Amino acid sequence: MDDLEFRRTLYADPNCTDENIIKAAADDPKKRAFIKELKELDAKMCDASQVNVPKDLASKLILRQTMHCHELSKKRNRINLALAASVAFVMGISFTLWQQSNLINMAEHAIAHVRAEGSYALDANENISIEQVNAKLASFGGELSGEIGQIYYANFCDFDNVRSLHMVMQLNGQKVTVFVVPNKAEYDNSSRSKDKTYQSQAVDFNRASLVVVGEDGADMTQAKQTLSQNFKFSA
Repeated sequence: MDDLEFRRTLYADPNCTDENIIKAAADDPKKRAFIKELKELDAKMCDASQVNVPKDLASKLILRQTMHCHELSKKRNRINLALAASVAFVMGISFTLWQQSNLINMAEHAIAHVRAEGSYALDANENISIEQVNAKLASFGGELSGEIGQIYYANFCDFDNVRSLHMVMQLNGQKVTVFVVPNKAEYDNSSRSKDKTYQSQAVDFNRASLVVVGEDGADMTQAKQTLSQNFKFSA
């Protein structure tokens, strides 16, 4: 089993028990370390996603407040109507904030993905053509046009259990990683993240999002602008 197939298989299932995977890892300490990193990352993402909220939470809260208002309405109807409106407004704001706080930070996940993969994609130099990229982008309803720097790597990957496109390219004189990810309701597609080595930002294109990852100090604003000018997605 070559290194590329080894990585692709584990990205799809970090807990894979395929005999070829086990044998390859047994002969290579780096592969064992890679498996360990992926399993730890998968466990962290699994723990973070375990937020159990009753489906009828909002309905129960609204019903409880309505009943309370009804009990008091006989004595102070006008005051209670104003109070109910105020409470409903606060509940609406709170629920919206709760939803936003539980969105998946795409930028943070993109940095974790780059770190988990190591130098494999970053060190690639496959000199991919725009035509090759567009053939892959077609499945996302996307197209790359205009002038853009060298494309070193472009291949499908698993981004938070979603089939996505992983690219490494030259933008405005700087080497960056770009993920093309289909939009999902639980994604924060305007998120940002940063650590000691990398910084990342997501760009929403309605049908899909681009998440760009560059080294700390890279001009992310210019990178996002270049991506917005050269990537197009159908409605």
